[in-house]
Amino acid sequence: MTADLLVTGGALITMDAERRVIHDGAVAVREGLIDAVGPRAELERDYPDARRIGSANALITPGLIDAHNHPIHYLSKGLADDLELSDRSYRHIWPFEAALTDDEAYVSSLGTFAEMIRHGTTCFCDPGSYRPDAVASAARDIGIRGIVTRESWDIPDPNAPVAHTESVDEALGRGQEFIERWNGAADGRLGAWFSLVRPTHVSDELCMRTKERADALDVGIHGHLVASRTSDADTRRVVGGGSAVARYQQLGLLDSNLCLAHLGWIGPDDLELLVGGDVKAVHCPSASMLGGFGVIAHGTFPEMQEAGLTVALGSDAGAISRFLDLVRVMYLAACAHKDARIDPTVLGAHAAFEMATVGGARALLWSDRIGSLEPGKAADIVVFDTDGLDWHPNPLRNPIANLVYSASGSSVSTVIIDGVPVMEDRVLGRVDGEELLGRLDRTADQVLARLGISVGHGRSANT
Repeated sequence: MTADLLVTGGALITMDAERRVIHDGAVAVREGLIDAVGPRAELERDYPDARRIGSANALITPGLIDAHNHPIHYLSKGLADDLELSDRSYRHIWPFEAALTDDEAYVSSLGTFAEMIRHGTTCFCDPGSYRPDAVASAARDIGIRGIVTRESWDIPDPNAPVAHTESVDEALGRGQEFIERWNGAADGRLGAWFSLVRPTHVSDELCMRTKERADALDVGIHGHLVASRTSDADTRRVVGGGSAVARYQQLGLLDSNLCLAHLGWIGPDDLELLVGGDVKAVHCPSASMLGGFGVIAHGTFPEMQEAGLTVALGSDAGAISRFLDLVRVMYLAACAHKDARIDPTVLGAHAAFEMATVGGARALLWSDRIGSLEPGKAADIVVFDTDGLDWHPNPLRNPIANLVYSASGSSVSTVIIDGVPVMEDRVLGRVDGEELLGRLDRTADQVLARLGISVGHGRSANT
């Protein structure tokens, strides 16, 4: 038999239905797809001419899936440190978003995707911006897989830039045009969805018509929901009614193609509605811990998982999380709730790894394509080097726990997306890493100077 690549390792985490871990295993890749998974000796015999990647000490995993990240925020690192949510949104992050040019959004997105790939993320979901073509172009060029949305926001906010608000027809029309332009692009690596930015900024009409169009086009809807303790009160103040979840249920939004991030302040009734609608939830623990959202202290993600809700993981953004290493995010998801509940049995490494792989695939409606290493699925594969001290002793004896509890994404040596090595031996394949660093710094300085914002002394402030 023929194959393009044979990826080998001392242990291989399949995340298939049996959750098999194959020691001394291999994955054969042919024409962008996984052709076979099994013992290394057997696949080396069956695919003698394939190019080999990996080593006896490597850990092979499915590509990690970041189900909630704003790629254009990379250049805004440092603008949201140690600030109240309203202050950082109104005075820093939203003006930054509104001010970006297409080229600046492209550069910022390249930085996000380069950091993601460097740490083993092969797929992302962007909840929306007004520069979606720049985001999609950057994703196409660097070779990452992902879903991009065009932000929709039709309820004016006196504290937000005027550029954020559109009419219902404008938001829907431009969103659909973007979907028609990008959904299925880059040989199928890119998807395009609709966005509902947050309940306080989307009208009932926009919500219902977005759902109708998403169903007609067979795409998903991505949004934020109840990220902070005031979210429900803010929703009632702006649009009336009960909780944000109950409002979305009454509008017919709670369905399998709705993906919601944060969900830190929901009660038992809301959880029942989410489960009944097969809604997908994205846990962003690093964003909550930096921003003080309360998702760990007051959130119900352990109950969500116990109830059978699909839960994925997200890094949120370079400015909001401050890092895009999904292994570190897994550590927080696995451990933070233990401390909040004073119960070491809550969640854990295997549950967090599930969120970052098969959970992410389900959330993005791509479970038939990614999330596990199985024949017929896309060859999105990560090779971790386990030679470092953080992995020892016996790094592959309990590989998932060792990865989540002891290591980080810095151990990633090679990343394969759609059968193509986009990073090999820690060298990015489609961008010049040194050139990109300089471009990121210059572009960030350019944007901040134009906005009159400085970053320093551990806190961002207007000059």
